[in-house]
Amino acid sequence: MKVFAGIRHVFRPALATVFPSQCVSCGEPVEGAGYDAICRDCEPRVQLVRSPRCLTCGFPFFGEAESKAHCMHCEHLQPEFGQGWSMALFRGPVRDLIHALKYEKGIWALPDLRRIAEAAPELEGFLAGATLVPVPLHPLKLRERGYNQSELIVRELVAAFPDCGVADLLRRVVDTPSQTKFGRQQRIRNLRNAFSLRRNRAIESGFRYVVVDDVFTTGSTLNACAAVLRKVGASRVDVLSVGHG
Repeated sequence: MKVFAGIRHVFRPALATVFPSQCVSCGEPVEGAGYDAICRDCEPRVQLVRSPRCLTCGFPFFGEAESKAHCMHCEHLQPEFGQGWSMALFRGPVRDLIHALKYEKGIWALPDLRRIAEAAPELEGFLAGATLVPVPLHPLKLRERGYNQSELIVRELVAAFPDCGVADLLRRVVDTPSQTKFGRQQRIRNLRNAFSLRRNRAIESGFRYVVVDDVFTTGSTLNACAAVLRKVGASRVDVLSVGHG
């Protein structure tokens, strides 16, 4: 079924007009589910993050604690931002949707990512009045991929929560290797001076900025972006990821 699932990613736009959508996780038909690409059997595997959660990265405490500044996922992060928020755990269908969007030209995943955002507990309140800042791609990666997935996710968030604004403030000046193979310290070293403020951009006094990325793993990328915004004068910076891995 996984082989079939991989093939239908390529032909999904054409097949969707003739055949029922196929589940991004198991390859079975999607009929009567609440998502376009997640079947009813896999839908319960979308693990939305609920409170209590870590105040830094948004990882759930599963009822073990009322509140903490840091959890085991981010206790060594030294955050440059105020609060971190995650919509869902980076597992099962959520992982498959994000992987398809990043590596398989899976623009079709965006409506389901928007549905996850709309269902994420308390997210609308967290984003109220915020200005969203997508994590940028280096121009070389942007040409290779054809789009910045964080930018597309931000567009879905603004469509879901019109109270938000958008500011394309950051640029990536160093083409770092993929972070997936590195540990925490190597990720931090890779991202040192990797981001800067775009030319002719300015921080607006009194704005609350929320930096948005697809996945929170160690938090190094989001933290590096937040550090740039703080350095150029932003007084309120938070971060948001779709999945927490």
